[in-house]
Amino acid sequence: MDLGLADRVAIVGGAGLEIGKHVALALASEGARVSLCARNEEGLRAAEIELARVGTQHNVLAMPADLSEPRDIRRVARDTFNRFGKIDILVVRTRQPNLASLADVEDIRMAEEVERHLLSAVRLTREVIPYMKQDHWGRIINLDLASIQQTVEGVPQSDARQFYLIGYFKTLALELAPFNITVNSLLTGPLDTQELKQYLESQSIQEGVEPAELARKTVKRVPMRRLAKPREVGEMVSFLASERTGFLTGATMALDGGLSR
Repeated sequence: MDLGLADRVAIVGGAGLEIGKHVALALASEGARVSLCARNEEGLRAAEIELARVGTQHNVLAMPADLSEPRDIRRVARDTFNRFGKIDILVVRTRQPNLASLADVEDIRMAEEVERHLLSAVRLTREVIPYMKQDHWGRIINLDLASIQQTVEGVPQSDARQFYLIGYFKTLALELAPFNITVNSLLTGPLDTQELKQYLESQSIQEGVEPAELARKTVKRVPMRRLAKPREVGEMVSFLASERTGFLTGATMALDGGLSR
């Protein structure tokens, strides 16, 4: 199936980590030109090399950037446009907030979390919209965790951020629909990544349980009895970014093996 992504220009946030990298690889394999941005420069450069193998170095732009900083957001959008002449696709993937009880979070800490983990997504989206309106075409994809559809004990700040962003992107979809710009959210379940392994290792220390046992419990919670492959996330994002989904907007989909009830 031709997804119609040849020569489209995409910005992929969080590209220094596995999921962001696989999203970028999936888009590049369909012929898209991709701007990568991440705070993790080592992971960013590794992703850049892999993307260059899929296409050409000319079709890849890798930029170290902290997307919680407005000046970095402006630079990412500006440099992408200067390099490729347009911006068609934005994949937003924000980092998870620190774990803490909402009842115990002080104002200044909450403001920091909002600035870093919520406004970063809003600002980056706002920055690329004028470029998409100019060409009367665009795809904005919010990539997040499937926990948004049901609150998860122990991650209240993540829940609060996610609920806001889902509402924001749904409302934005209505505003941008007349400009042929779609806005959708893709929520993922447990992913077979190094990030999950590191999280399970840290939890095993806190709970006094072997990481392998926690991994088995994680898989058992998923009705399909397996973790999602990063490649599957990338392929789904590519589909949402394609010409084939031009009438799909304002949707919130879970790629989680049936985990969300």
